[in-house]
Amino acid sequence: MIPVNRRLGHYDVIRKVARGGMADVYLGQDDNGRKVALKVIEKAPDSDTVDAIEAERRGSALQERLAAVDSRVVRIYETGDLDDYFFVAMEYVEGEDLAEEILRGPIAPARACEIAIAILETLQHAHDLQAEIDGKVYHGIVHGDIKPRNIRIDPEGRVRVLDFGIAKALSLSRKLTRNEFGSVPYASPERLDSGEVDFMSDLWSVAVVLYEMITGLQPYQAVSTERLESMVRSRIPPPPAPEPCPEALRRILIKAMSPDPERRYQSATEFAADLLAFGYGGKVRATEEQDQEATRRTVRGDSNHDGTRRTIHAAPPPPPAGPQIIRPARPRRGTGRFVARAFGILGLTLAIWGGYWCASTYLMWQRGQKLEEAIKSEALTDPEQIWKEWTELSDGRASSLWLYGPRRAVRKRLTAAADNVIDTYRDNDTQQVRDGDWKRAHGYLAKALLVDPGDDSIRGKLRLCEGHIARIDGTVHKNQAQLYEAVAKFNEAQHLMPKSPDPQLGLARLYVYGLRDIDKADAALRQAERHGHKPGARDKAQLADGYRQRADLLWRDTENVRGLPQEKDEVEKVVNDYRRALELYQAIAPYGNAGAMIAKVQSTLDAVQYRLQQLEDGAIWR
Repeated sequence: MIPVNRRLGHYDVIRKVARGGMADVYLGQDDNGRKVALKVIEKAPDSDTVDAIEAERRGSALQERLAAVDSRVVRIYETGDLDDYFFVAMEYVEGEDLAEEILRGPIAPARACEIAIAILETLQHAHDLQAEIDGKVYHGIVHGDIKPRNIRIDPEGRVRVLDFGIAKALSLSRKLTRNEFGSVPYASPERLDSGEVDFMSDLWSVAVVLYEMITGLQPYQAVSTERLESMVRSRIPPPPAPEPCPEALRRILIKAMSPDPERRYQSATEFAADLLAFGYGGKVRATEEQDQEATRRTVRGDSNHDGTRRTIHAAPPPPPAGPQIIRPARPRRGTGRFVARAFGILGLTLAIWGGYWCASTYLMWQRGQKLEEAIKSEALTDPEQIWKEWTELSDGRASSLWLYGPRRAVRKRLTAAADNVIDTYRDNDTQQVRDGDWKRAHGYLAKALLVDPGDDSIRGKLRLCEGHIARIDGTVHKNQAQLYEAVAKFNEAQHLMPKSPDPQLGLARLYVYGLRDIDKADAALRQAERHGHKPGARDKAQLADGYRQRADLLWRDTENVRGLPQEKDEVEKVVNDYRRALELYQAIAPYGNAGAMIAKVQSTLDAVQYRLQQLEDGAIWR
């Protein structure tokens, strides 16, 4: 790690901005005041470091050639060796990583497709690149590490591919024997099996990134890298993208992440063409192929029945009738009197029915007025009793104009009963909202939606309750499927209630205690703040728990790198997380168990800081 405010060659090191693999990336400035991104690898004699440096050296030359034909690729200014480091000075792109945009929630399908198409166009240029570096001819190169953190959206909204990673120096026929050169969540099954990195690996990664942009979720989820790798290698297709993903786009994702590589898109151009067709409302190849496949399966499945039908011969037509004499009908006697009598009976029937309708409608209106008055005056407050009286009153005529007033009163009272649960969760730090409360609120909202099926606000609250129910069940039973269902429900609720903070509050709790992703939890709470929510003690306690949990896990993991150069970076992360947790606990004490947590975190933090001081002093490494 290079200290900030030092000089590396003719570059001033300003601050560290990222770390990936064996390299650190810093924001620097050259002698002309131009900002640069400095990618630095500390030299070491081990084979991994030597391989990484050589791959970066060759890869930077390839990236420079590629940047000349594709403006989305980051330009390379200089590479070299200084002191104990190998460095690459490249274009510094302002803006934000795609990962940061995804943290704020799903991206609109049209925008997500635009980003994916831009990435695919760059990949096609890379896959087609012909270049000679140090006497070796490269017939196309792969990126090998497509993921949201390697895609940046600049201030003008353009897509930039930041880093071709270690695998950028590999030809399309080269294999890797280890997976650390790429991120497992974005690696294809065959890559995880054999280490093979080719253009198909890049296309799979783009599909995963597109899925994540649209849904806010990665297609495969697991509690550990090992389990995640096992899930991807199992060849079990990921779950189809949930609503509100359009069906045609869902079909594109199914094709792009097919377990069988031959069923996937065979080039970046082919993949991009289907996304363009979706954007313009044209024919999507993935949809046609899957429909044809479904038709073939149906035909094969029904073949026996078709054979049976074909063996049944139609009955022969009857023989033609002989000539017939058609005689004019003679009028019957009394026909006029019969018609007159029929009309008289019909008129009387209509009059009786009309009178009955008027009388019954008036009585229904009267009863409706009484129910509305009872609800408004709070003489009737029990939601279940209100629903019972409404169903008896509106039997068969729920949408009648004569019931407009009571229908509105019933809907408002049922919704208010559910709102009481939702508001308690949002605003009351001391009262716990349990699984039964959410189920009761869900029942009220389901009834309210029957009264007014067109109310998106009610539908959004219904999805919110479903999200909390799935969150609680998934957390208690450690059921990943339920946890991801909860994410989908909360996201759908947010789509239906775009200004409500409640879906983000549900996501924050889910990410802390269910999916253990404190970064997404923090982002969800910030989004809730933007929607007008003022974080309370419970919200801060959740965040504190999340940072403490991650710090505990990181602290245990430092045992795996004890004595290695990267230990200091890892211990610094632990210190930062414990400090953040401590600040949050101190801000809410004596709420909940904050006092006990302060003592626990402070004790562990002292031990971690002691270890950090040892590493900074260079006193011991093991």
